[in-house]
Amino acid sequence: MKKSHALAVCVAACVFLGGTAVSLGSYFGAKNDLLASKQELQQVERTNRKLEQNSKALENEKSDYTQNIQDLQNKAAELEEKISELENMKNNLNDQLDHISTSDSASSEVVNAVASCFVETEQTAPSFTPIVTTSFNKVTSLSVQLDRIDSRLNETGTSFSEVATNVTETLSAFSDIPSGMPVNGILSTRFNPNGLSSISDGRMHKGIDISTRSQILPISATAAGTVVESSFHSDFGNYVVIDHGNGFTTRYAHNSENYVSAGDVVKKGDTIGTTGSTGQSTGIHCHYEVSLNGVYQDPMDYQ
Repeated sequence: MKKSHALAVCVAACVFLGGTAVSLGSYFGAKNDLLASKQELQQVERTNRKLEQNSKALENEKSDYTQNIQDLQNKAAELEEKISELENMKNNLNDQLDHISTSDSASSEVVNAVASCFVETEQTAPSFTPIVTTSFNKVTSLSVQLDRIDSRLNETGTSFSEVATNVTETLSAFSDIPSGMPVNGILSTRFNPNGLSSISDGRMHKGIDISTRSQILPISATAAGTVVESSFHSDFGNYVVIDHGNGFTTRYAHNSENYVSAGDVVKKGDTIGTTGSTGQSTGIHCHYEVSLNGVYQDPMDYQ
């Protein structure tokens, strides 16, 4: 082969190899660019998905906020209406308590205490039914109506129980109607004024006996009143008699000790002595009597 032919072949080979190298370089460069673009595109797609999710979440939050604002506006309107109803109820209650004050000596203090209960409390309640005329039914009717108020107020999401409890406790503290037990214990002998053999041990019993299971416990007045007797009797042992007015009196007997004297003024719940077994007694207990206009009453009717 001639030298000129060999040189031409070499030149051609060099050109071919050079072209191939350039082509390969361009190919791999383009491939890398394509991969980079693909990665950027995937990143953009991920970003777009996150933006769409955030946008949807914001739309949901906006909807929730709009609903909450609407609910708050509705509740505000309801609250204004209920506050107005409460004012009417409070005025109604004050009028009825003013009516009670014409027959009960302690009612002025009760009215003040009840009125103070409503100063910082804004609730609602149904209208009261007319309060009946007797002292016992006045307190009972008012207590029942307050219970109805409390049950109705559960609809508002707030409780009227503190006000109702305060009112009933205040009325109870100054009430001259005996109610409840004078001591925590067990009823051991029932009321049996006629000595019926079918009741307890068949003995005539003008009150009830409350056993304290050999414990010396405090005895509380079951209504407000004035102590008219605090003495010792061979049958009753140490005993206390309280005049509650309106014909009511109560007796607490067989006490180990009396804490009050004749002339003392007490409120419901005041401690007047302690249980014992003095006088004609076979165990530590409290003998409790209720009398209305001289007629013995079953104390269990005043619970």
